[in-house]
Parts: sequence; C-alpha cells; structure tokens
Amino acid sequence: MIKKGSKVRILRNESYWFNKVGLVVSVEKAEAIRYPVVVRFDSVNYSGTNTNNFSIAELEQTKASLEEERNSISETV
Repeated sequence: MIKKGSKVRILRNESYWFNKVGLVVSVEKAEAIRYPVVVRFDSVNYSGTNTNNFSIAELEQTKASLEEERNSISETV
C-alpha cells in the first residue's frame, strides 16, 4: 500500500520523471480527487519543480520500500 514516506516508481509515460523514483509526501483519502498522491523528487523538471501529483495507478512501490514496510510490520507482531 502506498502511504506517506513510501518510495515509488513513476509509470506515467508523459511525465518528466517517468521510471524515476520519488518519495510520497502525502496521500489524499477523498475519492473525488483524480491525482491524490503528491510525490517529491531529487531532480527538478524544466520549470524548476520537484513535486507532482499522481494517481495510485501511475505509481509502483519500490522493492526496498516494500521490504521496509514488511520489516516494520514483523517487528510489531
């Protein structure tokens, strides 16, 4: 599950950050929002911006982020 602090890979073809990894800054819970996930990147795009909004379908959580999530769950159990 994508949540704040997760590292994600961008799957949107037309995005400047396509196939790059970014950090999730926030995830909106409202169903009416088309692009509820705000992702921050190390690099800036042509207009000098380092954040962008994406839909959940346009993101893929990285393996490292998934392993961190599993480890934190196993530590609490």
